[in-house]
Amino acid sequence: MGTQEDPSKRKEFQKRTDADIDSFLARTEFSKTSSQQQPAKPAVEQAPAKTESAKTTTAVAAPAKEPAEQDQEDQIRAARASRAEREAYQDVAVLRKKAHAFGHKAAKLFHKYKANEARAQRCSEKAVAFREKGAVHKDRAKDYKERSKQYEAELSGAATGKTELSPEALRTKMAQMERKAAKEEEVVRKNESKAAAQSAKAAKFRTKAAKFLEQNKLFENESRMYAKRADNLEKAGT
Repeated sequence: MGTQEDPSKRKEFQKRTDADIDSFLARTEFSKTSSQQQPAKPAVEQAPAKTESAKTTTAVAAPAKEPAEQDQEDQIRAARASRAEREAYQDVAVLRKKAHAFGHKAAKLFHKYKANEARAQRCSEKAVAFREKGAVHKDRAKDYKERSKQYEAELSGAATGKTELSPEALRTKMAQMERKAAKEEEVVRKNESKAAAQSAKAAKFRTKAAKFLEQNKLFENESRMYAKRADNLEKAGT
């Protein structure tokens, strides 16, 4: 049979192993109780400390940021206001420029209107003068015709011997009066033709004057409109 162990050695080994187990169990129980009796208070206590410090830092940092943001907003507002003011002044200047341009054109058109009206007036005066001359020559032609009729009446009485002039002399007088009457009538026609031409020119100039006056009124209205818009914009800016 195999070797048998000494009983004394077996008892000694058992005592030694039992003591070791007891000491091991004692140590583990001690560590458990110590860990249960001492909870993680420092970690719990440190967390509020960190949050409080974060709050204090944010509380301290927030007032530092607010003035900078306010300054930036003020600068943005000032920049926008100055830009709006410049744009308003620029718009007013543009409107004033347009009003001046339309006013200048209106003045030129009014000058043309007046010039054409003056030409029409001069043409009308010339036409009246030609008609007056024609009326004078017409009266002369009428007088010559009447005298020719008188000579014709005398010629009819010459056969009976009631007149001192001979029929040949009376016929000569009649021919002279008729020639003078025809000449005066020709002058009348010429004067009437000239008067008609001057009347036509006057009508043409009056038509042009009316067109220029209409354009002048339109440009004056445009000038007043732009000037009024500029005034309203200036009032709104002030």
